[in-house]
Amino acid sequence: MMKKIIIAIYLLSIITCIYSQNENSDAVYLKLEKKYTLNDDGSIDFRCAKSIELLTHFSFHRLYGETFILYNTDFQELKINSAFTIMADGKKVITPDNAFNQVLPRFSTNAPYYNNIREMVVTHTGLERNAVINLDYTLHSAKGYYPELMGNEVLNTSSLVNELIITVEIPSNKTLNFKLLNINGTPVISNNGNSVSYTWKFKALQANSKDNFRLSDNLADPRLIFSTSDLQTALNYFTDQVGFDFRLNESMKEVVANVTENDQDQLKVALELQKIVSNDLNNLNIPLKYNGFRCRTPIETWNSNQGTMLEKTLLLTALLRESNIKADPVVIIPTDLFERKVGDLSLLNKILVKTKIKEHGIVYLSANHTNSQNQIMNLGNSVAIVLNRDSDNMKFVINNAKMSGILLEGLLDFQNDDRLLGEMQLHLANNTNPFFTNYNDSSNLKTMLKGGISGSNIVSNKINKISRDISSTIMEFEVDDPGVQHANYTTFEIPYIKNGVISWHMNTLPAKRNAALEAPMMIDEKYKFAIKLPGGAKMVSKPKNIEITNDVGYLLIKYENLETGMVITRHIIINKPIIQPEEYAAFRELIVEWNNQNSRSFVYKN
Repeated sequence: MMKKIIIAIYLLSIITCIYSQNENSDAVYLKLEKKYTLNDDGSIDFRCAKSIELLTHFSFHRLYGETFILYNTDFQELKINSAFTIMADGKKVITPDNAFNQVLPRFSTNAPYYNNIREMVVTHTGLERNAVINLDYTLHSAKGYYPELMGNEVLNTSSLVNELIITVEIPSNKTLNFKLLNINGTPVISNNGNSVSYTWKFKALQANSKDNFRLSDNLADPRLIFSTSDLQTALNYFTDQVGFDFRLNESMKEVVANVTENDQDQLKVALELQKIVSNDLNNLNIPLKYNGFRCRTPIETWNSNQGTMLEKTLLLTALLRESNIKADPVVIIPTDLFERKVGDLSLLNKILVKTKIKEHGIVYLSANHTNSQNQIMNLGNSVAIVLNRDSDNMKFVINNAKMSGILLEGLLDFQNDDRLLGEMQLHLANNTNPFFTNYNDSSNLKTMLKGGISGSNIVSNKINKISRDISSTIMEFEVDDPGVQHANYTTFEIPYIKNGVISWHMNTLPAKRNAALEAPMMIDEKYKFAIKLPGGAKMVSKPKNIEITNDVGYLLIKYENLETGMVITRHIIINKPIIQPEEYAAFRELIVEWNNQNSRSFVYKN
């Protein structure tokens, strides 16, 4: 009897929890089923069946009034098994034929080679509050379109899911490798004679977070990745295609010859070729899976004047190799998603070119846009895998998030004749150091100044060092009529560097959040200025000193009075790239104090 009471209380608590969550939701998935089937002939079927209850007008006007199904018409067939709506009064409305419209996806616009990709737009009918949308469809992929069965399922959605069922069925002579992240669950394995099925069931999945600054790549969300291949085998298939042919035509060779003739500096050659590929060829933002993880050759990409991220990466690699720069395409996978046993090519969503440059070492470049800094600085916690078709052994490099730094210190000497003179030393490290830009033009360092002193006030810029890791300089400045004057009072904004914490734009942080926060970088940012006022002038500002040390970092805002002025120190350290919800209050405390406008300037009276 007691056991039954306990079970009843447990079930009631779940129902109460779901009901209370639904009250604040626009919609709820009553049931969501997904089934992947690898057939004996190598073809693959994916079936999706969903039942969504609409709770608000917003849910059907903006969120769920239409369903979009992307597929490749050359290799895939779409079948709508059923589509209908159960209205609030129980009436069943069958979705009419004219509610199914095939269109060209936006990312395939002006991309003739990818015009075989289509988007089926299903417009749901009979929508109102408390209506339930039902849609069941199957997508059949021909043999050879995908190398193996593979899936990358983020389990939560934009709304609550009462029940999610994922089934993977494979021939009995195959092995399924899988990894479950951020959620507990064990599949039920059923042997069906010639096939084996794995079924995961999840209850009461919360909607994904709407907080700002969420983790990239949905790394905080529950996820299931699986494949009937290991990663090495999948990468061998991926690179063993005609697209990984690094031959050039005469037009491409001529471009490389012109670049290398004008400059023999390998880094400048690499950056110039990057500029050509990123700026002169259009970017096609087409996910790899919609073309069966295929790509064109560098020559085809060049001749078409456009390419996907992969295609432009292969093109840039070919051009760099022609210029005698060692280069290889690499894919970047977040460390949490990297699993040797699971060969899921859909995880290859970031592709760069890895080069080895004389005097500068390893340099990572994007083919889609120019970079101000070596991309090795912002890979975070990830694994870089070299795409080499001639090797059966996966070569990879584990990257860890790096601490970036800013140090700006000097003397601000306010003169009697309404002028400001002085000298500052600037040091930039890692991701705050725009190395490529500085290397091409060292005067760029002075343009990074903001606040009461800008680049136009610099009269001397003595470069100490410009390298991949650190750039430093000593700047002398002269400012006429510094600050903002009101009667006998002058307000002056303390100088700062534009790509520090201020560039994160975290000016408004809510008191609470539910999801982990991803900081743009780990950073140690410090400013220290000796302020010398003109004779007879007095410092009006009487700010308070603040020093905070917590698990996320450190903050110091300090004012030391002198006979002729003041020494101001501003220092912040964020020592974690990922801020968990339980650490958010500590992080917010540091950022709020750092961004406080009252501590970013001072006032003196003449």
